[in-house]
This record gives sequence, C-alpha cells and structure tokens, in this order.
Amino acid sequence: MAKPQDPEFDVQAEFEKMKSQVAELLDSLKEKGEAKASKLSSKISNELEDYKDAAMKKAQQVQDASSDGVEQVTHYVKANPLASLGIAFGIGFVLSRLLSGKNS
Repeated sequence: MAKPQDPEFDVQAEFEKMKSQVAELLDSLKEKGEAKASKLSSKISNELEDYKDAAMKKAQQVQDASSDGVEQVTHYVKANPLASLGIAFGIGFVLSRLLSGKNS
C-alpha cells in the first residue's frame, strides 16, 4: 500500500479499494447472519415440535385420568344411591350458605 507522501498515491483508488473491502466484509457478515438465523430457526422449530408432543401426551394423560375419575364416581353413585344423594345435599347446603353471605 502506498503512503500518502508517495507521488503515486491515489486517494480515489485507495478509497475504492477500502469501499470494496467493506462491501465484502458486509456480505460475509450477512451470509454468516443468515446461516445462524437458519440454524436457530431449525432448532426452535424442533424444540417447539418436542414441546407440542409433550403437551399432547400430558393432555391425553389428563383426559384419561378424568375419564377414570368420572367412571369411579358413576360406579360409586350406582352402588350407593342414598349415600350419594345425602352427600350431594350436604355439599349443596354448605355451598348455598357460603355463597349467600349468611353465616347464621
């Protein structure tokens, strides 16, 4: 590279050379950024798919557990209709007293 004191020093040529180098650097940064963004997008997509699968499994487990609970309650009510009616009445009475605001 020629020094500014040299008679052959061409400011315009040096400026164009620097401009070209900066453009190459920016292109390189852009390519690296796009590659990182693509990699990150792929990683996030895979993780979201894993979370979706886990959520679906948990939802199925909850649905199975609730179905089992309903079946157990149904079986108990059929086996003990009078006790079930008494329990339902007692719960209803307590809830009505709590929700009505009267404590006496």
